[in-house]
This record gives sequence, structure tokens and C-alpha cells, in this order.
Amino acid sequence: MKYSKTYIDNFFTNINDYHSMVELLVIAYTEFRERDTLPDWYVELREMMNWQAQSERSGVCTYYETLNDVSATIVIRNLETKEENEILTMFNMGINKYNDETIMEHIDQWILENEEKIEKYLMNLLVINKDWFYRI
Repeated sequence: MKYSKTYIDNFFTNINDYHSMVELLVIAYTEFRERDTLPDWYVELREMMNWQAQSERSGVCTYYETLNDVSATIVIRNLETKEENEILTMFNMGINKYNDETIMEHIDQWILENEEKIEKYLMNLLVINKDWFYRI
């Protein structure tokens, strides 16, 4: 085990804290950064956190400008499977539309207004994969 149980426990105990979610993403990134194939849950987590973060920093258009088709497909499929229809609708709305300022502003506003919903989704995704963190 690369990380102590206490170290990982701290992040899951404080999973409501965005910082804990970011730290768990960093741990996963460290494990997966040199791999050619990534698990879908990690791609989903990475993309959803980046989607939200880039919206807050510089606008969601910067996220969509660099979104690749493989990552988008994984996120869409996972959102559909989990029946996260509202997030799915907003995520899909911006694909290949990053030059449309009206759509980008609408998505940014929705992300801002639904921060709690998105973070709950991210927390659930991390908790579902909690065992993975204890196995590394």
C-alpha cells in the first residue's frame, strides 16, 4: 500500500470538503498518469471536476475547447447509466459549441447555481470507488 489507511480515511471522512475530493483525484492521477488505458470512473471523475473547475476559473468554453471524443463518450455513457439527466443535458449542450458565447454562459450559470448537485455527484463517484483507494 502506497498510502496509509489513516491518510485515505482522512479524505473520505471529509469527503464533503472539496479539497478532499481534489486530493483523491490527485492520488488517482498519480497512479494512472503513465498508463495507456484508464478506468472509466477515473476519466469520469477527472472530466467532471475539470468541467466544473474550468467553468469557475475561466469559463466552461476552455473545457470544451480541449475535450476529446473518447473522454466525452465515457462521461456521457456514465451519466446516462446513472440517470443523471440534468447534468447530462448541460454537459452535452456544450460539446462542439465552445464558440457559442450564449450557450457557454448558460452552462457556466447552471454550474454556478448547481455546485452542490455536482459536488454530490462527485462525492458519490469517489465513494463508489473507495475500495480502489485502499488497495493501492
